[in-house]
Amino acid sequence: MAEDPARGRGRRPVTDDGTAACDPERLRRVRRSYDAWARVYDWFARATASVGGVRAACVRGLDLAPGDTVVEFGCGPGVNLPALREAVGPTGRVVGVDVSTRMLDRAAALVERRGWENVSLVEGDAERPPVAAADGVLATFVTSLFPDSYAVVRRWCALADAVVVAAFAPEGSRPANAALRAFVRLNGRLFDARTGDPLALLAERTAAARRALDDATTVREGQRRLFGTIVIEAGRDS
Repeated sequence: MAEDPARGRGRRPVTDDGTAACDPERLRRVRRSYDAWARVYDWFARATASVGGVRAACVRGLDLAPGDTVVEFGCGPGVNLPALREAVGPTGRVVGVDVSTRMLDRAAALVERRGWENVSLVEGDAERPPVAAADGVLATFVTSLFPDSYAVVRRWCALADAVVVAAFAPEGSRPANAALRAFVRLNGRLFDARTGDPLALLAERTAAARRALDDATTVREGQRRLFGTIVIEAGRDS
């Protein structure tokens, strides 16, 4: 059985409960990539945290209340943790999940500096959610990593009342799409982008995550940010 990280503070690995198949090589590849770039990613994410209002809009989309439990899949160095903790208050709980040990090390340093007793960090795979239930699930720029993002987001919807995902959407301006194309090609192994059209693969995974929210939730909201290259999708059960 997988552990429920909402029951205690601190980081710990989570055992596989067998609910979903996973490609071990792909998982190792993602972990190695994010471990290698943890320091740079931390700096970049914090420097751009307020750009376009993306992260703030994601937290608003969860419609959290004091005392709620919220889980962030792909929490990285913890850029979203302050806003999530503010939304649930000191009586709520925030759980950050990531496969990258070095990303979690940086998030743990943040938690320690702030003295947050109600924030837990878990080393685990978002494809096999290590959480039994939550009021909200957040994932920013994570769904593009999953070959079957539809199935992954459906699993998240099964454990939470509200799910919000932010993803790259190559449907904006030509210069913005050019930048996205360069980014995906640079990280081709990370996204499994071995095709001649990496933006098509990105669009496919973003659309699949959107369909999962359409099929699994009753209240849907969507918005675009940064010249249409980032889409925020929120789904709630009323």
